[in-house]
Amino acid sequence: MADIRTFDLNLLKVLDVLLSESQVSAAARRLNLSQPAASAALTRLRAALGNPLLVREGQSMRLSPLAEQLRPKVRSVLVEIEQTLRTPSEFDAATSERSFRILANDYAAIVVLAPLIELLQRHASGVKFEILPLEDSFVERLAGDDYDLAVRDRWSLRSARHIETLFKEDYVCIARNGHPRLPRKPTVDEFLGEGHVLISPRGRVPGVIDMPLKSMRRERRVAVTVPHFLAGPAMVARTDFVMTLPRRIARRFSKLYDLRVFPPPFRVVGFDVAMAWRPRSDADPAIRWLRERVQKIEFA
Repeated sequence: MADIRTFDLNLLKVLDVLLSESQVSAAARRLNLSQPAASAALTRLRAALGNPLLVREGQSMRLSPLAEQLRPKVRSVLVEIEQTLRTPSEFDAATSERSFRILANDYAAIVVLAPLIELLQRHASGVKFEILPLEDSFVERLAGDDYDLAVRDRWSLRSARHIETLFKEDYVCIARNGHPRLPRKPTVDEFLGEGHVLISPRGRVPGVIDMPLKSMRRERRVAVTVPHFLAGPAMVARTDFVMTLPRRIARRFSKLYDLRVFPPPFRVVGFDVAMAWRPRSDADPAIRWLRERVQKIEFA
């Protein structure tokens, strides 16, 4: 019995061809070896397995009983190794049941992943998605192996080695239609005279408009802090509060909740939305396919 700890696995391919050809010279030609080299490999196999493997019978060679048993098993092992190591040349989305793990915050889930999944439901119905939160520990999460794609603002993904910007986003403000005080284009004083809804997954921390307000030596009154974009517009629709949020989020909820969208009364810097992926996923046809689908979406 061969000891796998000392057996030269390079001999498996030689063994497979010898068992298939039952002749050293024919095996040598298939392996592109000299006949002495093929004979030397057979000698090593005989020593390792403790069996002659090829037995002379008249003018020809025949397989020993052990060799007959080994032939289909060795072939099967090599086929499995080839399939394991072979990199697929393409990804068949129409028949695949691949499950993709995507890191995203709620903005990315609403603006990027929702239209992506809508598209793929029609053309790749077997593909599944597991969307995981990406709110904290960006560097550690992006360095890990538990995801296929990450989508968020580019600044949060800046530690990723492979990153691509998808589009630019800016900020707008919302208030309910019929607000009793706010004109269509409120002044800074009118804007700051209202209570504000703040989106912050980590509690009451400065939002995107607090820094420009600080430079103006002004501040707002935050009336409500909520952790997700979904809650904010619903609250604004039922109160006289106002809220500052990304344009694409505001556009999606303005019709649903009968909200008015207006520009901030002072400059607020926007952000880039990007996707990132692990370096070892760069050659994965399925991940390439997924990235290409994201790239083709028009993020209006």
